[in-house]
Amino acid sequence: MAESGFLQLCLQVPNLSTLLFFVIFVLAIPGLVIGTDNYDFFKYYFPFIVMLAAGLTEAGSPRYFDTLYPDQPNTLASFLSKNFINLLAVVAILSSAISTSMVDGNLITGLVAAVIAFMITFPVAGTVIPFLIRQSDKIIKDAVKDGFRFPGNWHKYFVGLVFIVMFMILQLVLTRLLTKMIISANLASNAAKNSTMTGRNTGRNTA
Repeated sequence: MAESGFLQLCLQVPNLSTLLFFVIFVLAIPGLVIGTDNYDFFKYYFPFIVMLAAGLTEAGSPRYFDTLYPDQPNTLASFLSKNFINLLAVVAILSSAISTSMVDGNLITGLVAAVIAFMITFPVAGTVIPFLIRQSDKIIKDAVKDGFRFPGNWHKYFVGLVFIVMFMILQLVLTRLLTKMIISANLASNAAKNSTMTGRNTGRNTA
């Protein structure tokens, strides 16, 4: 009964589900993280909420989260919501790229991390996650017996969350793998240069 009452409230109050998303995921959780000074958390968190917003919009369609992250915003609320979430992710990705470059002392590692984050976050949020949710919904409903209902479309939310976690893991693995490869290549290159310079200096001293 409590769940039914909450769902009815979401239907009666315009944009309530979107407002709750911002209160929880954009204000409350980041506020708690800032209190712990764990700013590295945001480089993955804000790209994550882009995919989460897209997944909730698709899973809740057409009754819930319809103004959160629609494919084609048709109201001011949906336009502001989608672009503000995108802005947070862009700032987080660029900040992470700059930080990575400074820590590694290599501009390429930061650039690679930013490119991977952009390539996974926005295409996945805009196209892949909604598509996978729709296809999974169709497969699951075709597999179960006729007349079976999924209360609140919980299966779509679950499927979306599973795919989001998979893509976040993929981003993390690719970023770390390519960063290590670049750093190793730079170390090998520097070692070769130092060896060459040492050889030249030895030759000059011998002469």
